[in-house]
Amino acid sequence: PRLTPRYYSVSRISKCGVKFVFNHVTCRAEGELAEVRGVCSSWLRELEVGDNVWMYRRKSSNFKPDLRAPVVMIGAGTGVSPFLGFLDYIANSDVRTRAVLITGNRYKGLDSIYSSMFTSYHDDGTLESYLTAYSRDADSTCKYVQDVIKKHEQEIVAFIEEGARLYVCGDAKGLSVGVFEVLCNILGSFKGIGNSEARELVTTMKKEGRYNEDIWT
Repeated sequence: PRLTPRYYSVSRISKCGVKFVFNHVTCRAEGELAEVRGVCSSWLRELEVGDNVWMYRRKSSNFKPDLRAPVVMIGAGTGVSPFLGFLDYIANSDVRTRAVLITGNRYKGLDSIYSSMFTSYHDDGTLESYLTAYSRDADSTCKYVQDVIKKHEQEIVAFIEEGARLYVCGDAKGLSVGVFEVLCNILGSFKGIGNSEARELVTTMKKEGRYNEDIWT
């Protein structure tokens, strides 16, 4: 059967070209000698400068920063990809807005390849807060982005009450569900409402474009 399209979140589009981020993972299936490799990511990894890559764009109408309100960006792994472009846009815009970035990775020393860039954005004021989670580091107080949101719930709720736009990028089954649930919990607690009312509130945020997702399975 034909392979279905493999979608990647664009991190930046400029006159110089298109940039995006991807993971390349190899593993060995039980009882097998040969490595199991991703089809698309392996092909991309073997490309050389000057090679052509055919692609097409799938428009994401809501997943772009609206600087009329504070911006809260939440991504795990390669889910930080679109936020590279977001931050570049925010940093170079005449409109100043408050921005928070929450990222999740397995290991701080191995996976946080953009941490220095994000730290620079925090240092120059583009980011008001840069918060991290590391699921495999024993000394990490926050294992997942959901833990970060819970730990800093007062700050996150304050942003939401101020009308912030939330942008979530990553896995549909893990990250997306986990972030939705923790937002329901902290907003429900803050407003003194039940779980069903809190879920309705967060769902309304999605419908109104205040909670946007770029997710995959």
